[in-house]
Amino acid sequence: MSQINLNFSSFEEIKQYFREQAKKLHPDKGGNRKEFLILLNWYQEVLENFKEKHKIEVVNKCPLIGNYLFSVLELTVEEIALGGKKKIKVFGEEIICPSCNGTGKRKDGLTKTCGFCKGSGSIEIRDERRNIPTYLNCPYCKGQGFLFTENCDNCKGKGKLRIQKEVYIDIPLGLKEGDIIFIPKERIDSPYDLYLEISVVPHPYFSLENNNLIYKCKIPFWEIILKEEITIYTLEGKESIPSKLFTNGSPIVIKGRGPFLKDGKRGDLLIDFQIYIPEKIPFEAKKLILEAVKIVKSQED
Repeated sequence: MSQINLNFSSFEEIKQYFREQAKKLHPDKGGNRKEFLILLNWYQEVLENFKEKHKIEVVNKCPLIGNYLFSVLELTVEEIALGGKKKIKVFGEEIICPSCNGTGKRKDGLTKTCGFCKGSGSIEIRDERRNIPTYLNCPYCKGQGFLFTENCDNCKGKGKLRIQKEVYIDIPLGLKEGDIIFIPKERIDSPYDLYLEISVVPHPYFSLENNNLIYKCKIPFWEIILKEEITIYTLEGKESIPSKLFTNGSPIVIKGRGPFLKDGKRGDLLIDFQIYIPEKIPFEAKKLILEAVKIVKSQED
C-alpha cells in the first residue's frame, strides 16, 4: 500500500482505484484480510484529504479571469438552516453531437453549391509527367457537391456537446442570501470550477435573520384562551408549546432551535406571532364573550 499514487484528480479516480484494489485484496476473492483492512483505512484517509484540499468555500466575489462557470443556486430555508447534501447539474465530458455527427450543420437544412469542387463532388489531380488525371472526393463537401449552411439546432454549430451530469455537494453552514460559494472542479469531476450565488426560495412562514430562524404566524385569540398548548412549526416538524407563552408578547424565543451555524452551534427560533381578532364578530358571539368576561371578573373580585 505504500506504493499507492496519491495524485488523484477526482473522486471518481479514487473510487475506481479502490474498486480495482478491493477486487484483488478482498478475503472472499482469495486476498489477504490484513492488506484489505489497510486498503479500507487508506481509502477513507485519501477521501478525507481530497475533500479538505478541494473543499467548498464561501467567497466574496468571482475572479475577473479564470476557467469557471457562474450560476445561481436556489436553496430553501430548510436547506440553508440544516445543511446536508444538494443535487446540482454540472457539465461533464464533451461528446460528438448526435444530431449532426459533428458537422455542426443541419442535415435537413438549406444547402449551397460547394465552391471548391464547383458542385461536381470531386477534384482533379493530374500527373504532369504522364498527363493522367486522378479524381478524388472533394475534402470540403465529402463528395456531395454541396454544403449545408444552417447550424445544427442541438449543438448550435459547434459539432460537440457538453453532457450534463448530476452530482451532490455539501451545503456550507451559515449561508445567507447573496453569498457566493466556490466549488473546485476536482470535487465534482468537471472541466470548470463553479461559482454559485445563493438565492433563498421564499417560504410561507419561515425566514432567516441574524443567524436565527423566524417563524411568523397568527394565533386566534380563542385558541390562547381555550387551549393549553399551541401547535407551531420548527425545522424538526410540528411541535406544541404552552399557550401561556403567547401572553407575554412577541417574539417567543426558543434557544438553540434555529439554523446550524459555521461553528456547529445553532441559532435560536423566534416565534413572531400576532393575535388574530376577526374584523367582524357576530352579535351572538359578542354576547357570549361578554358573559365570559363577567364570569372572569367575578372570580377576580
